[in-house]
Amino acid sequence: MNIILRKHWNSLRSAADSGDANAQWELGYCYETGVTDKSGRLLAAANPEVAIQWYQASASQGNRQAQNSLGVILSSGGEVPKDLPRAIYWSKLAIAQGDSTAAFNLATIYRDMGKPKLAFRCYQKSGAMGDNDAHLQIGLCHFFGFGTLQDFASARSSFERVIACDPSTCCQRSIENARYWLSVLQLIRGPTTKGKLARVRSLLETANADDDHEQANELLNLIGKTRYQTAA
Repeated sequence: MNIILRKHWNSLRSAADSGDANAQWELGYCYETGVTDKSGRLLAAANPEVAIQWYQASASQGNRQAQNSLGVILSSGGEVPKDLPRAIYWSKLAIAQGDSTAAFNLATIYRDMGKPKLAFRCYQKSGAMGDNDAHLQIGLCHFFGFGTLQDFASARSSFERVIACDPSTCCQRSIENARYWLSVLQLIRGPTTKGKLARVRSLLETANADDDHEQANELLNLIGKTRYQTAA
Protein backbone atom coordinates (compact mmCIF):
# COMPACT_ATOMS: atom_id res chain seq x y z
CA MET A 1 0.00 0.00 0.00
CA ASN A 2 1.52 3.30 -1.11
CA ILE A 3 0.98 6.73 0.44
CA ILE A 4 0.47 9.91 -1.61
CA LEU A 5 -0.94 13.35 -0.97
CA ARG A 6 -4.65 13.66 -1.67
CA LYS A 7 -3.93 16.73 -3.81
CA HIS A 8 -1.55 14.69 -5.96
CA TRP A 9 -4.10 11.89 -6.22
CA ASN A 10 -6.76 14.29 -7.48
CA SER A 11 -4.43 15.86 -10.04
CA LEU A 12 -3.27 12.39 -11.11
CA ARG A 13 -6.82 11.28 -11.74
CA SER A 14 -7.57 14.43 -13.71
CA ALA A 15 -4.43 14.10 -15.86
CA ALA A 16 -5.07 10.40 -16.50
CA ASP A 17 -8.67 11.07 -17.51
CA SER A 18 -7.35 13.73 -19.91
CA GLY A 19 -5.11 11.16 -21.61
CA ASP A 20 -1.71 11.89 -20.02
CA ALA A 21 0.28 8.67 -20.54
CA ASN A 22 2.61 9.16 -17.58
CA ALA A 23 -0.31 9.86 -15.25
CA GLN A 24 -2.14 6.79 -16.58
CA TRP A 25 0.90 4.61 -15.84
CA GLU A 26 1.23 6.05 -12.32
CA LEU A 27 -2.48 5.63 -11.70
CA GLY A 28 -2.24 2.02 -12.85
CA TYR A 29 0.55 1.46 -10.34
CA CYS A 30 -1.60 2.98 -7.59
CA TYR A 31 -4.41 0.56 -8.41
CA GLU A 32 -2.00 -2.36 -8.58
CA THR A 33 -0.66 -1.74 -5.06
CA GLY A 34 -3.45 0.23 -3.41
CA VAL A 35 -2.94 3.76 -2.08
CA THR A 36 -3.82 5.86 0.98
CA ASP A 37 -3.35 9.50 1.90
CA LYS A 38 -1.00 10.62 4.68
CA SER A 39 -3.72 10.19 7.30
CA GLY A 40 -4.19 6.57 6.28
CA ARG A 41 -7.51 7.12 4.54
CA LEU A 42 -7.97 4.77 1.61
CA LEU A 43 -7.88 6.47 -1.78
CA ALA A 44 -7.95 3.30 -3.87
CA ALA A 45 -7.97 -0.36 -2.94
CA ALA A 46 -5.67 -2.69 -4.83
CA ASN A 47 -7.46 -3.72 -8.01
CA PRO A 48 -5.25 -5.39 -10.62
CA GLU A 49 -7.97 -5.41 -13.26
CA VAL A 50 -8.34 -1.63 -13.06
CA ALA A 51 -4.54 -1.33 -12.97
CA ILE A 52 -4.34 -3.25 -16.25
CA GLN A 53 -6.88 -0.91 -17.84
CA TRP A 54 -4.78 2.15 -16.97
CA TYR A 55 -1.52 0.43 -17.95
CA GLN A 56 -3.11 -0.51 -21.27
CA ALA A 57 -4.21 3.08 -21.91
CA SER A 58 -0.70 4.35 -21.19
CA ALA A 59 1.13 1.54 -23.01
CA SER A 60 -0.97 2.11 -26.13
CA GLN A 61 0.45 5.62 -26.23
CA GLY A 62 4.01 4.23 -26.14
CA ASN A 63 4.84 4.60 -22.45
CA ARG A 64 7.54 1.99 -21.90
CA GLN A 65 7.06 1.83 -18.13
CA ALA A 66 3.42 0.90 -18.66
CA GLN A 67 4.42 -1.62 -21.32
CA ASN A 68 6.83 -3.25 -18.90
CA SER A 69 4.25 -3.17 -16.10
CA LEU A 70 1.78 -4.96 -18.36
CA GLY A 71 4.39 -7.59 -19.14
CA VAL A 72 4.95 -8.19 -15.44
CA ILE A 73 1.35 -8.22 -14.23
CA LEU A 74 0.11 -10.37 -17.13
CA SER A 75 2.83 -12.97 -16.55
CA SER A 76 2.79 -13.09 -12.75
CA GLY A 77 -0.31 -15.23 -12.31
CA GLY A 78 -1.51 -13.34 -9.25
CA GLU A 79 -5.07 -12.10 -8.93
CA VAL A 80 -5.52 -11.92 -12.71
CA PRO A 81 -5.16 -14.88 -15.08
CA LYS A 82 -1.85 -15.23 -16.88
CA ASP A 83 -1.82 -14.03 -20.45
CA LEU A 84 1.66 -14.85 -21.68
CA PRO A 85 1.17 -13.87 -25.34
CA ARG A 86 0.10 -10.36 -24.27
CA ALA A 87 2.84 -10.21 -21.65
CA ILE A 88 5.45 -11.08 -24.27
CA TYR A 89 3.99 -8.59 -26.75
CA TRP A 90 4.14 -5.65 -24.36
CA SER A 91 7.53 -6.65 -22.97
CA LYS A 92 9.01 -6.66 -26.46
CA LEU A 93 7.65 -3.17 -27.13
CA ALA A 94 9.27 -1.90 -23.93
CA ILE A 95 12.56 -3.60 -24.86
CA ALA A 96 12.48 -1.90 -28.26
CA GLN A 97 12.45 1.40 -26.34
CA GLY A 98 15.52 0.41 -24.32
CA ASP A 99 13.93 -0.95 -21.16
CA SER A 100 16.45 -3.39 -19.63
CA THR A 101 14.01 -4.44 -16.90
CA ALA A 102 11.55 -5.58 -19.54
CA ALA A 103 14.29 -7.70 -21.13
CA PHE A 104 15.00 -9.28 -17.74
CA ASN A 105 11.31 -9.95 -17.14
CA LEU A 106 10.91 -11.44 -20.61
CA ALA A 107 13.83 -13.76 -19.88
CA THR A 108 12.02 -14.91 -16.75
CA ILE A 109 8.86 -15.53 -18.76
CA TYR A 110 10.75 -17.67 -21.27
CA ARG A 111 12.56 -19.49 -18.45
CA ASP A 112 9.24 -20.41 -16.81
CA MET A 113 7.87 -21.47 -20.20
CA GLY A 114 10.73 -23.96 -20.54
CA LYS A 115 12.49 -22.04 -23.33
CA PRO A 116 16.06 -21.77 -22.00
CA LYS A 117 17.72 -20.50 -25.19
CA LEU A 118 15.31 -17.60 -25.48
CA ALA A 119 15.68 -16.90 -21.76
CA PHE A 120 19.47 -16.79 -22.03
CA ARG A 121 19.34 -14.42 -25.00
CA CYS A 122 17.04 -12.06 -23.13
CA TYR A 123 19.26 -12.12 -20.04
CA GLN A 124 22.17 -11.23 -22.32
CA LYS A 125 20.17 -8.40 -23.87
CA SER A 126 19.21 -7.08 -20.45
CA GLY A 127 22.83 -7.17 -19.31
CA ALA A 128 24.01 -5.42 -22.47
CA MET A 129 21.40 -2.72 -21.82
CA GLY A 130 22.88 -2.04 -18.39
CA ASP A 131 21.01 -4.31 -15.96
CA ASN A 132 23.74 -5.65 -13.65
CA ASP A 133 21.36 -8.09 -11.97
CA ALA A 134 21.05 -9.86 -15.32
CA HIS A 135 24.73 -10.81 -15.19
CA LEU A 136 24.04 -13.07 -12.23
CA GLN A 137 21.50 -14.97 -14.35
CA ILE A 138 23.92 -15.04 -17.28
CA GLY A 139 26.53 -16.54 -14.97
CA LEU A 140 24.11 -19.18 -13.74
CA CYS A 141 23.17 -20.06 -17.32
CA HIS A 142 26.86 -20.61 -18.12
CA PHE A 143 27.38 -22.49 -14.84
CA PHE A 144 24.60 -25.00 -15.44
CA GLY A 145 24.58 -25.00 -19.25
CA PHE A 146 21.05 -23.53 -19.28
CA GLY A 147 20.24 -22.21 -22.73
CA THR A 148 23.91 -22.17 -23.67
CA LEU A 149 27.00 -24.37 -23.44
CA GLN A 150 28.36 -24.94 -19.95
CA ASP A 151 31.31 -22.59 -19.56
CA PHE A 152 32.83 -22.15 -16.12
CA ALA A 153 35.18 -19.39 -17.26
CA SER A 154 32.28 -17.30 -18.54
CA ALA A 155 30.29 -18.06 -15.39
CA ARG A 156 33.18 -16.83 -13.26
CA SER A 157 33.49 -13.66 -15.32
CA SER A 158 29.78 -12.89 -14.92
CA PHE A 159 29.80 -13.52 -11.16
CA GLU A 160 32.87 -11.32 -10.72
CA ARG A 161 31.21 -8.59 -12.75
CA VAL A 162 28.24 -8.54 -10.38
CA ILE A 163 30.50 -8.51 -7.32
CA ALA A 164 32.52 -5.60 -8.70
CA CYS A 165 29.54 -3.46 -9.77
CA ASP A 166 28.48 -0.29 -8.01
CA PRO A 167 26.03 -1.46 -5.29
CA SER A 168 23.66 1.33 -6.27
CA THR A 169 23.22 -0.30 -9.70
CA CYS A 170 22.49 -3.81 -8.50
CA CYS A 171 20.29 -5.61 -5.99
CA GLN A 172 22.22 -6.48 -2.81
CA ARG A 173 20.87 -10.02 -2.97
CA SER A 174 22.30 -10.44 -6.48
CA ILE A 175 25.74 -9.45 -5.19
CA GLU A 176 25.43 -11.89 -2.29
CA ASN A 177 24.32 -14.68 -4.63
CA ALA A 178 27.18 -13.93 -7.02
CA ARG A 179 29.63 -14.37 -4.13
CA TYR A 180 27.94 -17.62 -3.15
CA TRP A 181 28.00 -19.11 -6.65
CA LEU A 182 31.59 -17.98 -7.25
CA SER A 183 32.57 -19.80 -4.06
CA VAL A 184 30.77 -22.95 -5.27
CA LEU A 185 32.56 -22.68 -8.61
CA GLN A 186 35.92 -22.41 -6.90
CA LEU A 187 35.20 -25.41 -4.68
CA ILE A 188 34.28 -27.73 -7.55
CA ARG A 189 37.22 -26.77 -9.77
CA GLY A 190 40.69 -28.13 -9.09
CA PRO A 191 42.27 -29.26 -5.82
CA THR A 192 41.11 -27.74 -2.55
CA THR A 193 44.03 -25.95 -0.89
CA LYS A 194 44.20 -23.86 2.27
CA GLY A 195 44.55 -20.73 0.15
CA LYS A 196 41.49 -21.60 -1.90
CA LEU A 197 39.44 -22.37 1.21
CA ALA A 198 40.42 -19.02 2.69
CA ARG A 199 39.22 -17.21 -0.44
CA VAL A 200 36.01 -19.23 -0.55
CA ARG A 201 35.38 -18.61 3.15
CA SER A 202 35.81 -14.87 2.63
CA LEU A 203 33.28 -14.89 -0.23
CA LEU A 204 30.76 -16.89 1.78
CA GLU A 205 31.11 -14.80 4.92
CA THR A 206 30.57 -11.63 2.88
CA ALA A 207 27.53 -13.18 1.17
CA ASN A 208 26.14 -14.11 4.58
CA ALA A 209 27.12 -10.86 6.31
CA ASP A 210 23.55 -10.26 7.45
CA ASP A 211 23.06 -13.92 8.42
CA ASP A 212 20.30 -14.23 5.84
CA HIS A 213 21.88 -16.46 3.19
CA GLU A 214 21.03 -20.02 4.17
CA GLN A 215 23.01 -21.72 1.39
CA ALA A 216 26.15 -19.69 2.12
CA ASN A 217 25.82 -20.50 5.81
CA GLU A 218 25.50 -24.22 5.06
CA LEU A 219 28.71 -24.16 3.01
CA LEU A 220 30.44 -22.25 5.80
CA ASN A 221 29.37 -24.95 8.24
CA LEU A 222 30.90 -27.49 5.87
CA ILE A 223 34.29 -25.86 5.31
CA GLY A 224 34.51 -24.16 8.71
CA LYS A 225 33.94 -20.57 9.74
CA THR A 226 36.58 -18.12 10.88
CA ARG A 227 37.58 -18.11 14.52
CA TYR A 228 35.72 -14.83 15.00
CA GLN A 229 32.45 -16.16 13.57
CA THR A 230 32.70 -19.40 15.54
CA ALA A 231 33.05 -17.48 18.79
CA ALA A 232 30.23 -15.04 18.01
